[in-house]
Amino acid sequence: MTEGNRVVVIAMDGSADADKALDFYSTNLYRENDDIVILHCVHHRSVYTYESIWAPTDPGAISIAFEEESRKGNEVCKAIEQKLKDHNVTARVIKLEGGDPGHTVVHKANDLNAAMIIMGSRGLGTIRRTLLGSVSDYIIHHSKCPVFVCRH
Repeated sequence: MTEGNRVVVIAMDGSADADKALDFYSTNLYRENDDIVILHCVHHRSVYTYESIWAPTDPGAISIAFEEESRKGNEVCKAIEQKLKDHNVTARVIKLEGGDPGHTVVHKANDLNAAMIIMGSRGLGTIRRTLLGSVSDYIIHHSKCPVFVCRH
């Protein structure tokens, strides 16, 4: 990044809604000097629920599931890189692994001193969003920079 360029974080999870957010950004908001950072979060917490399927004494099964999620994250990042080429957009793609995606995106955007975060929305209903939470809701309420949620 050079001095004066804005850092734009685009959170992508491999979904069609995330693709639409990238489409919207590249068509409507893109500036030639933007430093674009695509964040993809691999949420490994779901791996820890596997003990309900496999015996909790089988760390090998959990390790295999963990590695599989990481592999899928690599595949999503490769697909994102291809989409960027298709849009003729230069960006860094960063795969983040660990905890809650909302918290992870906000933390990384703060570290990057992002000017904005752009993301898609799956459009969960009110009850599901209340029970499960929403990554976009979390980011909107905890980000230090403006958040643009593309809802389709």
